Amino acid sequence: MASRRDRQRVPPVLSAEVAERWGNECWLNMPGCTHRSDTTDHIVPFAVGGPTVVGNLRRACKHCNSLRSDRTLSGYGASIHAVIGPPAGGKSTYVDLHRQPGAVVLDFDAMARAMMPGMGDEHVLQDWVRRAASGAWYGAYRHLARVCEPVEVWLVKTLPSTPHSPRLLDEWIALDYDIVVCDPGKREVVDRLKARGVDVGHRLQAGVTQWYRRGITQSAIDARLKARRLRLVQLGLMSDADNGANASVGGRPRW
Repeated sequence: MASRRDRQRVPPVLSAEVAERWGNECWLNMPGCTHRSDTTDHIVPFAVGGPTVVGNLRRACKHCNSLRSDRTLSGYGASIHAVIGPPAGGKSTYVDLHRQPGAVVLDFDAMARAMMPGMGDEHVLQDWVRRAASGAWYGAYRHLARVCEPVEVWLVKTLPSTPHSPRLLDEWIALDYDIVVCDPGKREVVDRLKARGVDVGHRLQAGVTQWYRRGITQSAIDARLKARRLRLVQLGLMSDADNGANASVGGRPRW
């Protein structure tokens, strides 16, 4: 969370102008939103250079303002892609095929394996290693989500949740991340794991089961992102041309 000195008090006259122009409903709608807009929030956070001008301000509830902290909307700095899916779903392959040169890739499985060098894919990591990797992944994510440089960031993880943020998917949708589901189906996943010589034991089976129990689909996420992007258009934070399945951010304002 940004420290007090990293925040800029918004003069009441500006807050009133923001509410008059863009409405007084919380613009973020993060998980747990109170829908009581009792703060004025910087779209590009003040801590990373966002100006205190009407164009860079919208009304927000205290809960959402605090939960977002100084993470930026995708495209208002880094363009953030999140790739999720079951074990052996093809997530890393998808990223390798679609990332641009210079992209930053935060891959949970790669990070976990790096903690035990020399272990192949067939090795099932100890729970304590996975917990350590989870903490490291989340810490790195929180730093990358604050980047205001025009870089490409790829987040790769099985489930869109962590012990710190159990509703991480909802947060990603609120922040307009590009979200890709890599899921070839449960039978194909198990066949791929066996073909790699992986012992599909209790731990790995639990990971596969946990994914399919969540019922996450690309179509459901796309529908939610479409609704979110329509809201961003209404708030003047995305142009109509940008709102689509492959939304770009070329029309987003700069101050």
